[in-house]
Amino acid sequence: MEEREMYLFLSSIYRITQEDIISLKNEFEKLINLMYLEKDKILKNKKINLKLSRNIVKYRSPERIEKIKAVLQQQQIHYICIEDDDYPERLKHISKPPPILFYKGDISFLQGGNVISVIGSRTPTKYGLKYVRKFTKELSDCGMHVVSGLAIGIDCESHLACMEGKYGKTAAILGSPLDNIRPAVNLKTANKILENGGAIISEFFLGTDVTPLNFIMRNRIISGISEATFIIEAAEKSGALSTARYSNNEGREVFVIPGRIDDPKSRGCLDLLFEGALIVRELKDITQHRVYYDHMKKFCTLNNCKDSIEYDIKSLNYEKQEILNSIRQNGNIKIDDICDYTGIDIKTINSNINELLIDDYIIEMENKTYGFNV
Repeated sequence: MEEREMYLFLSSIYRITQEDIISLKNEFEKLINLMYLEKDKILKNKKINLKLSRNIVKYRSPERIEKIKAVLQQQQIHYICIEDDDYPERLKHISKPPPILFYKGDISFLQGGNVISVIGSRTPTKYGLKYVRKFTKELSDCGMHVVSGLAIGIDCESHLACMEGKYGKTAAILGSPLDNIRPAVNLKTANKILENGGAIISEFFLGTDVTPLNFIMRNRIISGISEATFIIEAAEKSGALSTARYSNNEGREVFVIPGRIDDPKSRGCLDLLFEGALIVRELKDITQHRVYYDHMKKFCTLNNCKDSIEYDIKSLNYEKQEILNSIRQNGNIKIDDICDYTGIDIKTINSNINELLIDDYIIEMENKTYGFNV
């Protein structure tokens, strides 16, 4: 018997809450102790709800756990508890991490520093649809992985757009158990996520009743499993705002696309901007932010991106940065034109170009013409 199996057993008890499991852990130090303690020591513990105590005593047995595991295996469902090494690291550090997660697919990609949640309205405008498709695909093309909630509208579109990109995988965090995927209309998308190497994740045990509160609860996982949250379009009372507030409370960044001030579908985004969220006008507003700087530098280096030069220049002196900026703005450029563009004397330009050549930032072509080494 393993400790993680006790998380599984407890999660199967009807109407047990995440708080109950944490309280039991704190009270008994190890959950596995609940399997072997005399029943009176459990039933007479006044810190535990009596109904819960009775259910623990009534149903505890290794046989029950094996039956649960068999059902999960039959449905190709895996589980992971907060004490497991491969539990998503960022999620461990939110104020109320789920003690156990159930999932289908692969969740290993959620451990990296290249995970962003993309969420928004269930009834998006053409503007919202245009930009969720554009930005999410571009994020995927940059090796970013996308987390969302599989809801109708922006959420579902973000999953689909991520899968259209070159490199990104996507994970859907559900407000329902894995044996009752909601909304059912997006079941096809859920299957496609799995086919493309992504994951479907829920904190709810099989057969759990689906309530509106579930969807609010899962928002903390969407934000908590991600480095930052990106909101495409949200009205004043949109559920996406609760995810944004979870992100703020956990010290995570929130990115927002602005909308028209007279558009109700953009009021929530405008409010977030007023509160200090970061505006997104183009992809670089996200990819060059400090949150994703290290990932993008590594990604661009490995994939020989033209933009990779941008992730190294901040540590260079002023003259070198100006030389590289002149190449970025003008393409391949002659040394005399670099002098004209930067206003720096030829002797200084020459010495700095030589150092840039040695460090492989640039290459020299015919007639003293220089370009990026890509």
